[in-house]
Amino acid sequence: MNVSGLLGLYNRSCAWNVSYPVRSQEFETESTVLTAAFVSFVPIIVYYVIGQLRYRRHYSLSTKQQLPPVYPHLLPFVGNTIPFIFDNANFLHRATSYAGKLRSSRIHIFGRDFYLFQDRETIRKLWKSTSLSSPIDFYVHVLRHFFGMHERALATYKSDTSGPFTKHFPGSNVKEKNRIDHFTHEGFKRAFSGPGLAPMTKRYVSFLEQKLEDLPLSTEWTDENDLLEFFRMIHGSALLEVVFGPSLTKVNPTFLQQLWKFDDSVPLLARLVPSFLFPEPYKVRRSLHGQLKLWYAYAREHFSASCIYEDGDGDSYWGSELIRYQQKMYLQADDYDDDALAAADLALVWGTLGNAIPTTMLSVYHVYKDASVLQRVRNTLEDTFGAVSVSEIDPNQLVQDPLMSSIQAETLRLYVNVCVMLSSPHSDVHLGRWWMPKGAVGLVSSGITHMDESFWNTKDGSHPVKSFWADRFITDPKDPTSGPVRSDVRDPEVRNDHRYDKKPSFSLRGLEASWMPYGGGNAICPGRLLAKRVTLYTIALMTRKFDIDISNEPIKLGSWKFGMGVDKPLHPIPFRIRKRVEA
Repeated sequence: MNVSGLLGLYNRSCAWNVSYPVRSQEFETESTVLTAAFVSFVPIIVYYVIGQLRYRRHYSLSTKQQLPPVYPHLLPFVGNTIPFIFDNANFLHRATSYAGKLRSSRIHIFGRDFYLFQDRETIRKLWKSTSLSSPIDFYVHVLRHFFGMHERALATYKSDTSGPFTKHFPGSNVKEKNRIDHFTHEGFKRAFSGPGLAPMTKRYVSFLEQKLEDLPLSTEWTDENDLLEFFRMIHGSALLEVVFGPSLTKVNPTFLQQLWKFDDSVPLLARLVPSFLFPEPYKVRRSLHGQLKLWYAYAREHFSASCIYEDGDGDSYWGSELIRYQQKMYLQADDYDDDALAAADLALVWGTLGNAIPTTMLSVYHVYKDASVLQRVRNTLEDTFGAVSVSEIDPNQLVQDPLMSSIQAETLRLYVNVCVMLSSPHSDVHLGRWWMPKGAVGLVSSGITHMDESFWNTKDGSHPVKSFWADRFITDPKDPTSGPVRSDVRDPEVRNDHRYDKKPSFSLRGLEASWMPYGGGNAICPGRLLAKRVTLYTIALMTRKFDIDISNEPIKLGSWKFGMGVDKPLHPIPFRIRKRVEA
């Protein structure tokens, strides 16, 4: 071997001898890190496993009354927060089912317990409990983060322990002028299910009929880009005018467009996304507040009692008795001003239009997508009401029609996902097997029960729960397989309702714990009666006046708005429309 070869061998040998201790040290460091990581994860894994065992043990115990089991999570304080926020729909499904059945459980969100109630036996008891009232904490959260109410007015909400009823809750000494919860419930009840219901319904039909008549449509087909946008601007405008009058949009021509921008951004606000990351939702909200306050000034300047319509409810400036009532009652409360009122009115606008318009659109969508259903609807209207104009149809007759009512109920079942929040501020709530402590917050998700395959009738799979079936809520005495509930459901609370004349009938009897797009009990939506009339009259008007041809692409809705109502379709729904030429 020559000198150069020996030197090369020596150099390689030296290099190896020098590098070996370094690699050994790196290996030892990596090993130490891995060991430390493993050791640190052991308590988390043990904590999770114990949680799983406790969770499962709860369902194997006797039926003696107890708190619902805690749904397992990895970190004590964080709890279930991350999946609840970012994978809301799937997480709630997992947390409320066990061994293939709907159950109740507890989840931890940032250190606080929330009680998820989904089994039907418990929900029935929830709806019947008189101790459950409006969860003021939830109102405060939503008014602050969704609608931008200032802290001074929110303090008045938080101090209201009197409850929603005429009589104060025991032990409450809240001044009458500060009973915000009661004012809200009383105003909604009078407007949407009391003396205001009939005039509001009639105004909606009249306003919508005129707006449809004013459209630049003929008996030739006209192409439109998006069915939802069409309903938002035409039908939404009619419903907005029913409650808030024509002056709101007269003073603020872009109000409706801004409202729907706000509606699209609500999921971001619900997740508490800060304004420096997504400033647009906050900018739109401020704009809507400003437009509402501009309308207040205009209405106060021009309104007088002589402006009230003959129906005793509507007027050209405030729109309805409900708004006149709120202007009077809210502004007398401590620390309530126009800024706070604008936040409350934005909540009312969103609550009135946000779900009613998309569900009405979806009802009409499904009618026109199935030629046989469309023909049946037209035949029903013809056979029952003849040549009577839609505006003259008695709403009490219209809401009794089995097919029309079933179409609306099925649309709500299929698309409405709301989380009803419940609380008992003064006493524990006993719910059979489970109980909920005083002051705790309970959640009931309609979207979960609406998709319960073990409950809903699918005609042996021919009408899956995730598909639209116009006749799902119709019971035909001649067909033992008809009706909304599976024939093998042995539930004494659920019974089919047959009419005495032995004709097919529509009924929701016994479905209170399974069909709940409006909530239930004291928490039931006060606007449900008006919402049904809005949908049925819209179907009647549209099918009488127009032919609509809708794209064959299947409709797909997102899940970002799960728990807050009806989500927006992922893509526009193209269609074409023409005035109908009656035979």
